[in-house]
Amino acid sequence: MASRLLVASLVISSLALAGTALGQGAAPAKPSAAKPDAAKPAAGAAGAAAPTAPAGPLKDPDNKKGLSPYMEAIKKGEDAFVARDFPSAVTAFQDAIKLDSTKMLGFYRLGEAQLASGKPEEAEAVWNVALNKDGPADLKSKVLFVLADLRERQRKLDVAKEAWGKYAQFLKDQADAKGYAGTPEERQKVIDRRAKDEKDYAAVKERIQKRQAEREKEAEENAKKDKLNK
Repeated sequence: MASRLLVASLVISSLALAGTALGQGAAPAKPSAAKPDAAKPAAGAAGAAAPTAPAGPLKDPDNKKGLSPYMEAIKKGEDAFVARDFPSAVTAFQDAIKLDSTKMLGFYRLGEAQLASGKPEEAEAVWNVALNKDGPADLKSKVLFVLADLRERQRKLDVAKEAWGKYAQFLKDQADAKGYAGTPEERQKVIDRRAKDEKDYAAVKERIQKRQAEREKEAEENAKKDKLNK
């Protein structure tokens, strides 16, 4: 549940950024107090036409005054993800990575799309790459979180316990990183109980298998005796 909340927060923030840039496109002109004389040229150079606002969202490679190509690809992926068109989301996030392979966000969201597509192994591989990319502390904490959560769901208990420990340590080391500080300890306790249950069940299963083998052997011996007595 916590992992889904993390994903939702990133989707909302990404769409908010895209919405801001889109809102910076052409705006309707405000009505002037007096209608200009059609026979008179606009103010400025003689006879020069007034400049018109560009159609569509503003573009900015630095993603400050407008939407960068990278964030356009991210937004396209987000829209597809929300629409549950996961193959298109995967393609869009891959396109974002092609535009800038240094940023963590594209790898993080690609992993989410791959996981939603039923490809947990691919998601895990992409998230491991994401950890070495550039991104804010909050985003890296999300990557650490989803990795630990995925490994636990894959029943890689020892690896999952270690991953939750890394997540907890990162939150301690990075004061500006937001996260769920109480989750690692809680999940590690669950993992310990699960590991104990599996160990206990293994012993019970071994006894059951041994008893079953004894019964089968006994049945075979009785069958032989019955055959001799006939």
